[in-house]
Amino acid sequence: MSFVPYAFAQVAGERQTPFRVAILPLTIHSQENLAFLQEGLLDMLSSRVELSGRVEVLEKGMVKKTIAEISGEVDTEVARKVGQTLKADFVIFGSLTKLGESTSLDLRVVEVKGEKPSTSVFVQAPKMEEIVAKIDDLARKVDEKILGYPLSPPKVEKPAEAVKEMAAIPGVPPGFRPVKAAKPEKGTIGAELWQSQSFPFVVKGMAIGDMDGDGRNEVALIEERNLYIYRWEKIEFKLLKKIDGARLDKYLAVDVGDIDKDGKAEIFVTNMQGDRLSSFVVAFRDGAFRVVNSGLDWYLRTVDWGEKRTILLGQKKGPKVGFEWPIYEMGWDGKGYKEIRKADLPRIFSIYGFTPFIHDGKTDYLFIDSNFRLKLMDSKGKVTWMSRDDYGSDNSFLAKPIVMGPGIEEGDEFAFVNVRVISLGNEILLIRNLSPIGQFFKRQKYYSKGVMQSLVWTGAMFMEGWKSQEISGYLADFQLQDIDGDGGKELIVAVSLPKESVFSGEKNSALMVSRIQ
Repeated sequence: MSFVPYAFAQVAGERQTPFRVAILPLTIHSQENLAFLQEGLLDMLSSRVELSGRVEVLEKGMVKKTIAEISGEVDTEVARKVGQTLKADFVIFGSLTKLGESTSLDLRVVEVKGEKPSTSVFVQAPKMEEIVAKIDDLARKVDEKILGYPLSPPKVEKPAEAVKEMAAIPGVPPGFRPVKAAKPEKGTIGAELWQSQSFPFVVKGMAIGDMDGDGRNEVALIEERNLYIYRWEKIEFKLLKKIDGARLDKYLAVDVGDIDKDGKAEIFVTNMQGDRLSSFVVAFRDGAFRVVNSGLDWYLRTVDWGEKRTILLGQKKGPKVGFEWPIYEMGWDGKGYKEIRKADLPRIFSIYGFTPFIHDGKTDYLFIDSNFRLKLMDSKGKVTWMSRDDYGSDNSFLAKPIVMGPGIEEGDEFAFVNVRVISLGNEILLIRNLSPIGQFFKRQKYYSKGVMQSLVWTGAMFMEGWKSQEISGYLADFQLQDIDGDGGKELIVAVSLPKESVFSGEKNSALMVSRIQ
């Protein structure tokens, strides 16, 4: 018997096209000048109310143009007229009210056809940043009003094969210490994480593999402009090699993979110099780690692709965009790493935050988009599922060159390297960084903690399998590999640890380790 989620069962055989929804700009009521919030709130609501195949949010420029032709205050009747003009099924309007520290976001959901009264949804909080954090919940309430059924499925027994537990490494050697959860949360896994020694830098990426061909795995860590290669030795991670970068370097990502098939995994570092890519490759040659290829005008990422095994993907940067289409498969030609062919992919956003999702005899594609939403796309390029949660990153770079003088705003656009996604049959693993201000400010990120999360495919949607305890700091990267040489795989999370205070200048990172059984 196949499991059919409740929300999908309610509409089987009914409406075949999505509801068209117009969201009007919010009215701001405050003694402070909060006009700058209006655009951000509109964008957040639009992205979260949208549900692939069920709710389609109209483009905001078209809505604003229609609103500009209407004078006076917006009420239910005005909203209906706007909806009729836009040929929308529903119109949403409302206000943000701030009195002292207390804030309320109140929305009205208006059905355009008929004479049904509008319905209200709202969220309240003692602080503005808490309102922003509740946008997801508000959007869910709006969608439920539009669809006419609840979106939260009832609790079901998870398939036994989909439920895994994480346990501390048996007989953890000296050098690791347990990470205590500040407060156990409902739905978290029960075991502790174990923390390594600290590293005196802010980690930006991590990759693990057998880089020297001795049968044991090494760990590659990158900071802003340095690459470090470590190996676990009895009580700590021992530094084998540090490769210093240049002053203008900005390392964005690191991966490993034996692409040249010599029995040793190469290290691929994506590097930005100013507004151009200058990536490089490190390999173990003649008894030492050496840069074997440099100045590569490519973003680089290795991906586990089922029967294809590990492949190297490359993507270009556009002159005014962070990531340019298409994506290529890369390979070693005897002299360097170059594109072999266009990858057989639908139009995903970028090679970061991407994995093929091979399940039930078919291949779909999971990726995180520019708004940090996880999406599932079929081979024809149709998005069949999108997450409500965001999977944010603070790993950013300028997508456009900085322009001096008139038009300076043209150079002030950031792009982000999305967090890693790993596929394991019908399950995926990924990082979810958590922010007290949510994703409100796209150009500036502040993450104070995060969790590792497992999502399990039910046949119609992804549902949470488990999540780790909350980890203080920014979760930069993770891997599922054997780092202690015992033959079993550990979950290893690279974490940029929080500073002692906003005035302190210390830079510390660590690896958090646990085992999936």
